[in-house]
Amino acid sequence: MLALDWQRSTHSLGETGIDSIVSTHTWQEGRGNTMHKLGVFELKTALYCLIFAIAAVSPASAQQEFSIESESTQDTREIVVHLPTNYDANSEKGYAVIYMLDAGAADKMTAEMASYYHWGDLMPEVIVIGLENVNRGPDFLPHYYSFERDGEQVSGNGRRLLSYIESELIPFVNSQFNTNGNDVFAGHSWAGQYLSYALSQSPGLFDAYFITSPAFGDTGEWSDKTFEALEEALAQNQDFPDLIYLSSGGDGSSGPLSDAGLLPSYYRLAALLRQYLPDEVKLVHEIHDSANHTSNSALSMARALELYFATSSETE
Repeated sequence: MLALDWQRSTHSLGETGIDSIVSTHTWQEGRGNTMHKLGVFELKTALYCLIFAIAAVSPASAQQEFSIESESTQDTREIVVHLPTNYDANSEKGYAVIYMLDAGAADKMTAEMASYYHWGDLMPEVIVIGLENVNRGPDFLPHYYSFERDGEQVSGNGRRLLSYIESELIPFVNSQFNTNGNDVFAGHSWAGQYLSYALSQSPGLFDAYFITSPAFGDTGEWSDKTFEALEEALAQNQDFPDLIYLSSGGDGSSGPLSDAGLLPSYYRLAALLRQYLPDEVKLVHEIHDSANHTSNSALSMARALELYFATSSETE
């Protein structure tokens, strides 16, 4: 599923559509450690209704693009900003910000989904930021890993990218828009792997992490050092996010888009978080049994938005 020439993963329902989603196993910290399964009809009906409702009633958010000359990465970084329909630069409450790697279809879908959820009084309006890729493979690779390219060893650029996000991107967004300090980090596939790395390096940087279908390589070859660093970080007394949402497609979906090969690393990451996260951090991890790598992105974002924003803030 993963090669060192990683291209942007697909962040849409794609050709497989909603019919690939048939059941869900969910485990939530602090809720009796229960698991439940949603049936085929319930999941398909819910997602169909959500998508058609978004298309029918949610007005498109305003979109802006910005370039940032980064000292951390020594290049130009592009971002796409989706402002909520009723954005008010003078609002006393300000707006939460969702930072999403792999700008493209996913950030647009998330902005529209958030708009619909706000229209239904399910969550406050939010700003969605899509981070355009420059060199996706090395950028998302942790600094302690390297790979061979054109006969040379290339080190991961993950630390420099995280420095850019923390010291340049977030301050830039806060200076340009009416934000309230509630920041969320979201990533899918190889970007989901990167979120696990970011969590190990600076767990309190974001208030919530949405990690979907994290891809650590065909055999989990990019996971060991990150999991060791994450275990060490979680064992220290430091700031932590309010919510970590982790999901994967299951083994019920076959074919090249199946998430079945990602499940060993998913289970290992979920177990590590369960063991070491402090009690005050809400952890929700779930497997959508027959969702594939593409459809799990859409299904998971809907779940994560509801879980975090419907309980963390009052709607206006």
